[in-house]
Amino acid sequence: MKTSSTDGLIRFEFDEDLLKVIEDALGDLRSESRKVLKNAVNATAKQAKADLAKKAQETYVVKKTRFTKAMKTKNATVSRPEAVINITSAQLELKDFRVSPATYSTGENRPDVYKAKVLLSSSMKGLQAHTKAFLVKFSNGHVSVAQRRGKRRFPIKKLLSNSIPTMIGNQERVFGIVEPDIYDNLMDNIVIQIGKVLKK
Repeated sequence: MKTSSTDGLIRFEFDEDLLKVIEDALGDLRSESRKVLKNAVNATAKQAKADLAKKAQETYVVKKTRFTKAMKTKNATVSRPEAVINITSAQLELKDFRVSPATYSTGENRPDVYKAKVLLSSSMKGLQAHTKAFLVKFSNGHVSVAQRRGKRRFPIKKLLSNSIPTMIGNQERVFGIVEPDIYDNLMDNIVIQIGKVLKK
């Protein structure tokens, strides 16, 4: 099986050699081989979705449900035993992670200077840079961490961070770590599905 992660799509593909292995294991029941592969691929995709959400939550300061809701699975079929996880999400705002006001030496909050944290392994970092960051509440009630652009009060720009597809597809932090387990899970699921057919 081959897995790939590109542009918010994670694809689980198989080759004919794998199908041949299943056919040999089923013997006289080889007609069930594509059904076995379909069920195994779908079970593997379900596990991968859960594992990716878990790993992303362990890596980024974002709730697991945000990752889970962003992933939709297109299941494999008997005629096309290939599953696809489609990850869709707009670029997240910085406030979707962890932000807090900086403090004076007296311990009081500084309402015009904020700190943020995107990775769980990192520390809170100041956002002042060239322009101080602050919380702004828009007329629709939406609250954002923002900075002013230029010397005037406006325009105001919301501070953004990575999108969920970018975070889950990250080879070093999420997908690249989970990927080796996906093949192992598929092999285990194939054995389980073959066992179910042979027991009938």
